[in-house]
Amino acid sequence: MAYVIAVTAVRDWVNSLTDTLVGPGHPLSRGAFRQLPRSPADGAYAVLSRIGRGGDLVAEDTIDSPRISASIYSGTDDAAEIAAVAYANAIDALRGARAVMGDTRCLVAEDIVGPLLVDNHGSDREQYHYVVDASFFLI
Repeated sequence: MAYVIAVTAVRDWVNSLTDTLVGPGHPLSRGAFRQLPRSPADGAYAVLSRIGRGGDLVAEDTIDSPRISASIYSGTDDAAEIAAVAYANAIDALRGARAVMGDTRCLVAEDIVGPLLVDNHGSDREQYHYVVDASFFLI
Protein backbone atom coordinates (compact mmCIF):
# COMPACT_ATOMS: atom_id res chain seq x y z
CA MET A 1 0.00 0.00 0.00
CA ALA A 2 1.14 3.52 -0.71
CA TYR A 3 0.77 5.80 2.30
CA VAL A 4 0.05 9.49 1.76
CA ILE A 5 0.54 12.53 3.96
CA ALA A 6 -3.11 12.40 4.90
CA VAL A 7 -3.46 14.97 7.69
CA THR A 8 -1.81 17.65 5.57
CA ALA A 9 -3.96 16.71 2.57
CA VAL A 10 -7.23 16.88 4.53
CA ARG A 11 -6.14 20.09 6.29
CA ASP A 12 -5.36 21.75 2.96
CA TRP A 13 -8.70 20.62 1.53
CA VAL A 14 -10.64 21.94 4.54
CA ASN A 15 -8.82 25.28 4.40
CA SER A 16 -9.59 25.58 0.68
CA LEU A 17 -13.36 25.57 1.34
CA THR A 18 -13.47 29.34 1.75
CA ASP A 19 -16.85 29.71 -0.01
CA THR A 20 -18.71 27.49 2.44
CA LEU A 21 -16.77 26.35 5.50
CA VAL A 22 -13.65 28.37 6.39
CA GLY A 23 -13.05 32.07 6.88
CA PRO A 24 -14.90 35.05 8.34
CA GLY A 25 -18.63 34.49 8.47
CA HIS A 26 -18.35 30.72 7.96
CA PRO A 27 -18.86 27.98 10.58
CA LEU A 28 -15.20 26.91 10.85
CA SER A 29 -13.92 30.47 10.65
CA ARG A 30 -10.36 29.83 11.87
CA GLY A 31 -9.83 26.78 9.64
CA ALA A 32 -8.00 23.52 10.30
CA PHE A 33 -4.61 22.93 11.93
CA ARG A 34 -2.29 19.99 12.62
CA GLN A 35 -1.60 21.29 16.16
CA LEU A 36 -3.47 23.45 18.64
CA PRO A 37 -2.93 27.12 17.78
CA ARG A 38 -1.05 29.06 20.47
CA SER A 39 -3.38 32.04 20.67
CA PRO A 40 -6.70 31.23 19.06
CA ALA A 41 -8.84 34.19 18.19
CA ASP A 42 -12.61 34.29 18.08
CA GLY A 43 -14.26 31.58 16.06
CA ALA A 44 -14.23 27.83 15.67
CA TYR A 45 -11.23 25.84 14.50
CA ALA A 46 -10.35 22.19 13.95
CA VAL A 47 -7.26 20.22 14.92
CA LEU A 48 -6.77 17.17 12.71
CA SER A 49 -4.93 13.96 13.53
CA ARG A 50 -4.53 10.53 11.97
CA ILE A 51 -5.98 7.94 14.34
CA GLY A 52 -5.65 4.76 12.35
CA ARG A 53 -6.69 3.24 9.10
CA GLY A 54 -10.02 2.35 7.54
CA GLY A 55 -10.76 -0.92 5.78
CA ASP A 56 -9.61 -1.58 2.25
CA LEU A 57 -11.80 -0.08 -0.46
CA VAL A 58 -10.41 -2.30 -3.21
CA ALA A 59 -7.69 -4.91 -3.57
CA GLU A 60 -5.30 -2.41 -5.16
CA ASP A 61 -2.32 -1.37 -3.10
CA THR A 62 -2.22 2.25 -4.28
CA ILE A 63 -4.98 3.51 -1.97
CA ASP A 64 -4.34 4.73 1.56
CA SER A 65 -7.33 4.74 3.90
CA PRO A 66 -6.45 6.96 6.86
CA ARG A 67 -8.95 7.57 9.62
CA ILE A 68 -8.82 11.29 10.42
CA SER A 69 -10.15 12.76 13.65
CA ALA A 70 -11.16 16.42 13.78
CA SER A 71 -11.35 18.04 17.20
CA ILE A 72 -13.42 21.17 16.73
CA TYR A 73 -13.20 23.91 19.35
CA SER A 74 -14.98 27.17 19.97
CA GLY A 75 -15.81 29.53 22.79
CA THR A 76 -19.53 28.71 22.70
CA ASP A 77 -21.38 25.42 22.44
CA ASP A 78 -23.53 26.72 19.57
CA ALA A 79 -20.52 27.80 17.49
CA ALA A 80 -18.65 24.54 18.14
CA GLU A 81 -21.64 22.39 17.23
CA ILE A 82 -22.44 24.42 14.11
CA ALA A 83 -18.81 24.10 12.95
CA ALA A 84 -18.73 20.36 13.69
CA VAL A 85 -21.96 19.75 11.76
CA ALA A 86 -20.71 21.85 8.82
CA TYR A 87 -17.43 19.89 8.76
CA ALA A 88 -19.32 16.56 8.90
CA ASN A 89 -21.55 17.70 6.03
CA ALA A 90 -18.50 18.70 3.95
CA ILE A 91 -17.05 15.22 4.45
CA ASP A 92 -20.41 13.62 3.69
CA ALA A 93 -20.44 15.45 0.34
CA LEU A 94 -17.29 13.48 -0.58
CA ARG A 95 -19.33 10.26 -0.75
CA GLY A 96 -20.43 11.04 -4.29
CA ALA A 97 -17.60 13.17 -5.63
CA ARG A 98 -13.84 12.95 -5.84
CA ALA A 99 -11.85 15.85 -4.43
CA VAL A 100 -8.35 17.14 -4.99
CA MET A 101 -6.47 17.54 -1.71
CA GLY A 102 -3.13 19.10 -2.61
CA ASP A 103 -1.05 16.44 -4.38
CA THR A 104 -3.54 13.80 -3.27
CA ARG A 105 -6.95 12.82 -4.58
CA CYS A 106 -9.76 11.66 -2.33
CA LEU A 107 -11.84 8.95 -3.96
CA VAL A 108 -14.43 8.85 -1.21
CA ALA A 109 -14.88 9.53 2.50
CA GLU A 110 -17.11 7.35 4.64
CA ASP A 111 -17.78 5.92 8.07
CA ILE A 112 -18.35 9.35 9.60
CA VAL A 113 -18.76 9.28 13.37
CA GLY A 114 -19.93 12.40 15.17
CA PRO A 115 -20.29 15.18 15.90
CA LEU A 116 -19.68 14.00 19.45
CA LEU A 117 -19.54 16.48 22.35
CA VAL A 118 -16.42 16.19 24.53
CA ASP A 119 -16.56 17.57 28.08
CA ASN A 120 -13.69 20.04 27.99
CA HIS A 121 -14.68 22.16 31.00
CA GLY A 122 -11.69 21.01 33.10
CA SER A 123 -9.24 22.31 30.48
CA ASP A 124 -7.66 25.72 29.94
CA ARG A 125 -8.59 25.46 26.24
CA GLU A 126 -11.93 26.34 24.75
CA GLN A 127 -14.68 24.81 26.82
CA TYR A 128 -16.68 23.57 23.85
CA HIS A 129 -15.21 20.70 21.88
CA TYR A 130 -16.77 18.33 19.35
CA VAL A 131 -15.13 15.41 17.55
CA VAL A 132 -15.86 14.17 14.03
CA ASP A 133 -14.00 11.10 12.72
CA ALA A 134 -14.05 9.76 9.15
CA SER A 135 -12.18 7.40 6.85
CA PHE A 136 -10.71 8.97 3.71
CA PHE A 137 -9.64 6.88 0.71
CA LEU A 138 -6.70 8.72 -0.85
CA ILE A 139 -4.40 8.16 -3.82
